[in-house]
Amino acid sequence: MLNVKYFFMLWLLLVTGSATAFSVNYQKVFGTDWTEAEQYVREHHEDWKKEFDLFGVDSRMAEAIVFPELIRYSRWKDEIEKTAVNGLYVIKGREGADFSVGRFQMKPSFAEDVEQAWNLSPLAQEYGFSFNLADNAEARRSRVRRLSTEEGQCRYLAIFIRLQQLRLPQLQQVSKEQQVRLLATAYNRSFSASWQSLCQMQQERHFHTDVIKTRSTRFYCYSDIAERFFTFQGV
Repeated sequence: MLNVKYFFMLWLLLVTGSATAFSVNYQKVFGTDWTEAEQYVREHHEDWKKEFDLFGVDSRMAEAIVFPELIRYSRWKDEIEKTAVNGLYVIKGREGADFSVGRFQMKPSFAEDVEQAWNLSPLAQEYGFSFNLADNAEARRSRVRRLSTEEGQCRYLAIFIRLQQLRLPQLQQVSKEQQVRLLATAYNRSFSASWQSLCQMQQERHFHTDVIKTRSTRFYCYSDIAERFFTFQGV
């Protein structure tokens, strides 16, 4: 019975996974924001790829996973949030401030989750390093410094992908497009979601580009955008 349920989930992914990704013309919806984000990826691809290669991660998949964040990136908003993180987070931890920072819009709490999972995984021994998880200002300040550089964010992203591949071996049995969808969903919604939960959440619409959410805010499916970018790269 379990095998029947498992193969049904795989079938459902193949049938419905890309059903919505191409029903919306996201390039048209996001206009110059999409074009500028796409250009930013092209300009930084070679530098980012060096970081992803260190962890054996497909750079095109990694870029697709965070591409929606590049679309809605706001420099002035990021500077405000960085200031809060550098102050309140370092002093009080995630209870003090837990804003998204950088081009990939990573929260300190996300970095903490990644670091903790890494330290507990066989990858830490394989790569020969672990993170300082002490609950003090020094450890938090180091974490913020890593999050404040694109090199550091690329490494967090690469480690996140490796950890998800380790946690969810089912990823190896689906297409790269489906892997992008599910990894993007985990990145955007839940670091520790189960396979079944990710399969369900991948179609949900929570992503928006408004600085402040209002009644007129339009919501989109994060995994659709990531898959669309991945599919059309280089075309």
